[in-house]
Amino acid sequence: MKEKPAGADDRALIERIRLGDQDGAGELFERYAPALLRFADRLLSDRMLAEEVTQEVFVKVITRAHQYDGRAEVSSWLFAIAANACRDRRRRDRRANVVPLEAVPEPTSRGEGIEARLLSHERRAAVREALNALSEEQREALVLARYHGLPYSEIAGVLGISVGAVKTRIFRAVETLKARFHEGETSWNAAN
Repeated sequence: MKEKPAGADDRALIERIRLGDQDGAGELFERYAPALLRFADRLLSDRMLAEEVTQEVFVKVITRAHQYDGRAEVSSWLFAIAANACRDRRRRDRRANVVPLEAVPEPTSRGEGIEARLLSHERRAAVREALNALSEEQREALVLARYHGLPYSEIAGVLGISVGAVKTRIFRAVETLKARFHEGETSWNAAN
């Protein structure tokens, strides 16, 4: 028996949502909410705002399921809705630029010392700060490619740009990050 591709299952869920099936919406939420939450959190740098955006995405999916035309994968459609919601939120709420302080994570093993946990926390904070320093366009493309593993063609569809523009945005983002971290290493080495 041939297995159905995930895209077909997703399209069937959208059709169920169109027909008012709340269970279909729940299944779609379970399938995509974690990835969309991580995406929004990386773009907004604020977990609470990211949770709100994720909820907004699914409200829009429920109320606008009839607008899904089937040309793109459902996942691409969802990421496009999330990207637009994040852009709108950043425009409305400038506090999204603030990098929230997170609690020091719990050790992953009993032998892990406080120094290793702090260093790990500092690295994550530095990466988050560096991502926030990128332009919105570069950050969106980079997060979709590196953190969500979308191919360039899907990213182009999500962002409404050409594949060449996706490649350019990602290249420039990576170059900016390299330069930023190189500067950080240089200033840290000079201080020590």
